[in-house]
Amino acid sequence: MVVGKFKEGLFLQKMVGTFQKSFCLTRRSNVNRNEWKDEAACLGYDTNFFFEKYEDNENLRPAIDNLCSGCPVARQCFAVGVSQKEWGVWGGVYLENGKISREFNKHRSKPEWAETWKNLTIDKK
Repeated sequence: MVVGKFKEGLFLQKMVGTFQKSFCLTRRSNVNRNEWKDEAACLGYDTNFFFEKYEDNENLRPAIDNLCSGCPVARQCFAVGVSQKEWGVWGGVYLENGKISREFNKHRSKPEWAETWKNLTIDKK
């Protein structure tokens, strides 16, 4: 069981690395500008929902995940979180030093992860 979780963690970290190279580096000029924040679904929310409250309240996590899953700028948000080695929820994924946190993302099922990665990596047309 531990080996499976370890392999899953490596897969997720590899996905983040691939995402960072393909999205962050090719769109650096768009990511560095903060204009995307004006379109964020979380605009106006207490930022503690994405940091301390997310960490402390397991019942809150699915609601925050749902908010982020419908956000039009989740990709940019996630890219900033990864590339700037941030902590907290970025693009619907809890990061610790720019890496996916196992502890604060373990509430998600495999189908939920699949949907999250789809939202973060596939262009919506």
